[in-house]
Amino acid sequence: MKEIEALLLVGPTGSGKTPLGNEIEKRGLFERKAHHFDFGANLRAVANNQLPFPERETILIRQILSEGRLLKPDEFFLAEKILLAFLEDRNCSSRDLLILNGLPRNLYQAQRLLKKIRIDIVVFLSIEVEVLRQRLILDPAGDRKERIDDSEEYLIKKLKWFQSETLPMLEYLQKMRTEIIKIHVDVEDTGSSLYAKLLKCLGP
Repeated sequence: MKEIEALLLVGPTGSGKTPLGNEIEKRGLFERKAHHFDFGANLRAVANNQLPFPERETILIRQILSEGRLLKPDEFFLAEKILLAFLEDRNCSSRDLLILNGLPRNLYQAQRLLKKIRIDIVVFLSIEVEVLRQRLILDPAGDRKERIDDSEEYLIKKLKWFQSETLPMLEYLQKMRTEIIKIHVDVEDTGSSLYAKLLKCLGP
């Protein structure tokens, strides 16, 4: 995998990472072409046989999704394989910007990816729990149709993951002098409105 510069989207499930990633890919950023890598969407594509993976790995990914859990360290090769396939399919060059969404999610994953990818900016989508619940119900960006992991049980589990796994990763990246941009998410925010907020944070 060639080294490439990346912007990492971080936030709880339903905070708007996928709509924002799609908007950045559509409109670009820093006058650069952007490629939005939605790890969750790619996992689901493998599980649904939309991406060519060996049967053994496809079954494992289905199991991971059904259990609603993060990849274990000895399963992380799946993430690296999916990301590599994405970069090759997009013919992603070193001049482009990679938008990471859903990967990495914890310190171990970040340390693995940082050997090949340079994360220059983290966009942290900050959201209150009640606002998050409303967004999952209202789906203002229209990106959560047919999602089976938006139940209250999964929401609580994923919020616990975010606090115990992802926040320590953010502290690590901050110590590595990675720029952290915090954006407050409202109920009605869409990819377009989050993109506007991001541009405002980045300044002229």
